[in-house]
Amino acid sequence: MLENYIARLEVGGNLSTQQMNDAMNMLLSEGTSDNVKAVFLQHLANKGETDDELLAMLTKMEEYGIHIAPKCKGTIIDVCGTGGDRMHTFNISTTASFVIASCGGIVAKHGNRSSSGISGSADIFEYFGYDLNADPDTVASIIEKYNIGFLFAQKFHPAMKHVSAARKLLQSRTAFNLLGPLCNPAHVKNQLIGVFSDEYLERIVNIL
Repeated sequence: MLENYIARLEVGGNLSTQQMNDAMNMLLSEGTSDNVKAVFLQHLANKGETDDELLAMLTKMEEYGIHIAPKCKGTIIDVCGTGGDRMHTFNISTTASFVIASCGGIVAKHGNRSSSGISGSADIFEYFGYDLNADPDTVASIIEKYNIGFLFAQKFHPAMKHVSAARKLLQSRTAFNLLGPLCNPAHVKNQLIGVFSDEYLERIVNIL
C-alpha cells in the first residue's frame, strides 16, 4: 500500500489527510520494509510537504505517543529546535531551558540525542545524571518539583523506532525533523521553536 503513495509522490502529487493517516500507520508499525519507508520519506521530501500533510503526520504522531499532564501553578513552556543546521554550535535550546527554569519559569523540555550536531538535549541531560528512561509519572513529578524536566523523545514516542532505520538509510532531513518539536508530550501551550531554515518559519506557525 505504501508503494501506491510513493507512486503518487513521485509525480508530484499531494496526499490527502486520510492517505497520510494510512501512510503514517504503516511508517509507525511493522510490516513495511525500511527501504520502502525510506523511499516514501525521500519522495515526500523531494516533492515538498504541504501544511496539510505535515498536520496529518503530527496528529498521527500524537495519537501514537505517550502523554503527561504536570500539575503546575504557572505556564509550562518548551524550548526546542529541529536541529540539522549543520553549524555545529552548542545546544542552545537546552541552555535556554536551564536559564528559564532558574528564573522561575517551568519547562517541559522535549528532545532527543544528537543526530548531526555536537550534542543533543538528551546527551546533555544524561551527562548531568538525568534518567532518560524515567517513567512518565516520574517526569511529571520532576517538572512539578524542579520547574524543569526532560521528555526523551524515544521514551515518549516509542512507535518512532519503526522509522528510525529508514531515517538512517537516508542520512538527510525528513518531515520528522520538523514534527519533533511540535509534538511535546506535555501538550504545552507555549513554545519557542528553532528551525534549520527560515523557509519553514511561517509554516510552523500555521501548523501550530
